[in-house]
Amino acid sequence: MASNLAVESPDFDQIRKESGLITSNAVKLLWEVLNYEIAQRRTGVREATNRLQGRATADAPTAAEDNLDTEGSMLWWYNTSSSVNLTGLRHGVEGRIVFFHNIGSGTITFKHQNAGSAAENRIVTNDAGDLTLATNESAILMYVNSRWREWAAG
Repeated sequence: MASNLAVESPDFDQIRKESGLITSNAVKLLWEVLNYEIAQRRTGVREATNRLQGRATADAPTAAEDNLDTEGSMLWWYNTSSSVNLTGLRHGVEGRIVFFHNIGSGTITFKHQNAGSAAENRIVTNDAGDLTLATNESAILMYVNSRWREWAAG
């Protein structure tokens, strides 16, 4: 049977003796379903925790980045002296947010709907033009409706 169960197993032999095989099988099925449901919830919580850990990644690119793999990071620091174009991000999940900040002397340009990245990885900016981050500037992108979209407060 399964290991690391959340609910202790009832005495199926005793149930079978007192209430019969059908009742014993029904209780066993309910017990298995309950443990399966608890295991699924644990998995969901673990996955949500991993997504929301707020990992930060530093990047110092020297060339354009197409289909950038953000490696599950919520915060992406750019520290480069080169001017770099970013056409899209991989692993878009509905509602996912990534914060970008440029601490380098080069500019980071988020290219609007650029074909350098796969359609589902592309960036949509608020004014339908490229978004450029100079030193000490930030941007927030949120994955909504199959695209990374610039998020602006207000």
